[in-house]
Amino acid sequence: PPYGREDPTFRRHMDEKTGETIISGMGELHLQIYIERMLREYDLELTTGAPRVSYTEQISQRSDFVYTHKKQTGGQGMYAKVAGFIEPLPEDSEENFVFENRIIGTAIPNEYFSAIEA
Repeated sequence: PPYGREDPTFRRHMDEKTGETIISGMGELHLQIYIERMLREYDLELTTGAPRVSYTEQISQRSDFVYTHKKQTGGQGMYAKVAGFIEPLPEDSEENFVFENRIIGTAIPNEYFSAIEA
């Protein structure tokens, strides 16, 4: 099907190892619409799998950050300074990520940390 001419965000290619035709687009709904069109317009037999996201970026080295949050909306304002770093885990790590709380003092309630880790 020549869908690539009418929609440049829809692409297809052949996986040489598996012989599968791989389609890619702007999201799951976008792909589902094209799958239904192929079934309806060309009467094809299709076997589809779960969509996979191709992550093209990853953390490759340590990076430090410092962020200052200031908000004044009348009354007592909010101020926070956050400093930290992000770095890749060792290749043999069984964990996806590690969050370490190195805060000194008790100025931040514990219930906020679950949002940070999410």
